[in-house]
Amino acid sequence: MKQENYMSFSIVAGFFLGLVISVIKFDTPELIILGTVVCSIILYLITTCCVSFYMMFLDYNQTKFNKEKLDSNLNYYRNEFDKREKEILSVRQYLKHSINTLNEDNDKQ
Repeated sequence: MKQENYMSFSIVAGFFLGLVISVIKFDTPELIILGTVVCSIILYLITTCCVSFYMMFLDYNQTKFNKEKLDSNLNYYRNEFDKREKEILSVRQYLKHSINTLNEDNDKQ
């Protein structure tokens, strides 16, 4: 998941969490709004720190996507599946031919 998604989720979760806590704790609308904003900001800052630490310790050399290697592997597996499919079709045709010849021999007798 991208870092922006975590940040967006923290804003939404902070808003609803702050709204629930504020409605339970406070009676006046001004304090409910203030509590919701404060809780949203606190959860946003916590998530910002977590994402920042994650980015600080992330090794970018290991996260690069090797497209050429993946494409060559996929082509290899596709070719192998094609070979096996041809083998299965030839075995199926052989069996069908054998069954037909056995049925013909049984009909003649």
